[in-house]
Amino acid sequence: MVLVMTVNPGFGGQSYIQTMEPKIREVRNMIRDAGLDDAVNVEVDGGISNKTIAGAAKAGANVLIAGSALFKEPKGLKHAVSELRAAATAAFVG
Repeated sequence: MVLVMTVNPGFGGQSYIQTMEPKIREVRNMIRDAGLDDAVNVEVDGGISNKTIAGAAKAGANVLIAGSALFKEPKGLKHAVSELRAAATAAFVG
């Protein structure tokens, strides 16, 4: 597994750094070029929400860590998980 941080590490609730998406693509391409696409996951952590998850997934991340988007959702955890899952699935399929 390769972890790409999409915030500056330190505390929760930070904004997603979209400029990390090219790095996610680069890591995914390196893994693919090495013939390890099925063996190595690309994980992103930081600022993942239903607005940012598609960009990370389309860039090549297949493990998406969400914290604040889950636990600060006014409609509750179940709703947050459902929304994130739908956004990620749409990005993976598209």
